[in-house]
Amino acid sequence: MFTEKNIPKLIILTPIITVILIAFLNTYFFVQSQYNYFKEESIRVEEEYITKQENILKREIDSLINYIDFYRKRNTKLTEEELKKEILKYSETIRYGKDGYVWIHDTNYYLRAHPFRQDRIDTYDIDLKDPQGNLITKRFIDETLKGPDGTYIEYYWRKPTNVNPSKKLGFFKLYKEYNWVIGVGLYIDDIQNSIAQNKKMLEERINKYIRIVVLISSFVMLFVGFLSFIMSKKITEVFRKYKENVKRKEFLLEDMNKNLEEKVNIAIVEAKKKDKAMLHQSRLARMGTMLSMIAHQWRQPLSELAGILMELETASKFKKADEKMIKDSVKESNKLIQFMSYTIDDFRNFFKPDKKKVHFYVEDSVIEAISLISASIKNYNITLNKNIKCNCEIYGYKREFAQVLLNLMSNAKDILIQREIKNPKIDLVVDYIDGYSIVTVKDNALGVEEEYLDLIFEPYFTTKSGSQGTGLGLYMSKMIIEKNMGGELSVENLEDGALFKVKIKA
Repeated sequence: MFTEKNIPKLIILTPIITVILIAFLNTYFFVQSQYNYFKEESIRVEEEYITKQENILKREIDSLINYIDFYRKRNTKLTEEELKKEILKYSETIRYGKDGYVWIHDTNYYLRAHPFRQDRIDTYDIDLKDPQGNLITKRFIDETLKGPDGTYIEYYWRKPTNVNPSKKLGFFKLYKEYNWVIGVGLYIDDIQNSIAQNKKMLEERINKYIRIVVLISSFVMLFVGFLSFIMSKKITEVFRKYKENVKRKEFLLEDMNKNLEEKVNIAIVEAKKKDKAMLHQSRLARMGTMLSMIAHQWRQPLSELAGILMELETASKFKKADEKMIKDSVKESNKLIQFMSYTIDDFRNFFKPDKKKVHFYVEDSVIEAISLISASIKNYNITLNKNIKCNCEIYGYKREFAQVLLNLMSNAKDILIQREIKNPKIDLVVDYIDGYSIVTVKDNALGVEEEYLDLIFEPYFTTKSGSQGTGLGLYMSKMIIEKNMGGELSVENLEDGALFKVKIKA
């Protein structure tokens, strides 16, 4: 089926069939979604309309009660009974909607106002029944007394213009000052007729949308079919030229393959040279760091030694240098020179590679790393806070682990100096959590840039200038912790700085 001869036909038919299927499926799902929308919207329209009618009933009673309160406050001429009669007469004149009116009972079941039952005014109306045989007056008043702020009740009553009864929705509220139960109502069939009209309008609108979508889909299918036919001719021509180009390039590729091995070997040699140069640069950077640390360690003893010699020279000028003073000066000088010699040995031994794994305590490596960097940190007025919460024993390369801690503290020191942070500090914490020894090194240098968080442990990646960093420090530290010691080295940004965490099985 999929041969070179059939490819042009496939090119023509595939997009046409695909577009027809997509258009059909889109139209089908659109029609389905519109009908579902119609059902949901019909329910919403019905609920919204009923709520609106309920609000109309409530508003009519609230308006009448506001009128009564206003009329009572402004009345200065009529007696209380005369005032009530005026209000009751006024209530019988109120109309709203198609067949809406107001009627009033008192809480003793007497009918006080009704525009269409004038013969029953001021009579005991508790025996009034609806066509279903329910005592509706008793129900109106009893349920209103339970909910004096307003209650909705459904019942049957005939319209003023009809003989047959209709279902009605009434709203009743108690006017406490006169013990009146004020009622209003709407006929359900009027509400349903309005809802049916709204649904019909909604259905017509949705059907219009469906017709438009079907028409557009049909047009798109025809257009794409025509376009596919035109494009297939172009593609067939391009395909023919492509085959010719492929044949030409096959010959060129054969020639290139002959020289490929030689080019690969050259690239490998160049890559090795580059790696060798980078490693050499890394060694130089480490040597520079070590010399800087040695210089800071030697600065104080050299100053003390110079002071001893100056004191001895002054005493000699004034001929006060006796034998005891000379011996003491020589003894003190030897102590300082011996300390400087020990410093050289510490640095030389620290950077020797470990040959085998041993069990060691984390605090020993912490102290060893701090002893080498403490003078450098103090020189830049950086505060180093050490907190050993739990000194755990771990298994691995002790000296390499100390080098990792030294590298983390050195990086923290460099970024604090680079960003000129006020009140710079480094917090080193050793703890034990869930079977792991956790060492964290945190600074307050505002953290690592978000775009660099995923790259910070990559080889040759550095945010320092070329003369200050090679991008291998953190990469080598991660290799030592994760590859050599089976642990984990990670970084995260906190509010004021970065936190590097070393996690190793304790």
